[in-house]
Amino acid sequence: MADDDKTLDPKTEERIRQMAKVVCICKGINLGRVLKGMEGCETVADVNRKVGTGSGGCQGERCGPRIKLLLKKMQEAKGT
Repeated sequence: MADDDKTLDPKTEERIRQMAKVVCICKGINLGRVLKGMEGCETVADVNRKVGTGSGGCQGERCGPRIKLLLKKMQEAKGT
């Protein structure tokens, strides 16, 4: 927080803004929830079961590709 305790520093504010972005439009599931739920998941179906994505009106047509990319990045970061 900044010195006046009323505003966040720009990095923290941007991180919060990013985490609040909606990944699953149909169910209103944000990036923060998806990232937290991805732990231990290896496939998009695993994430969908754990977090609830992919079960809305589009059946994963919109969020599936984004989750697949996030999983790929997570696996690359872990070196798997």
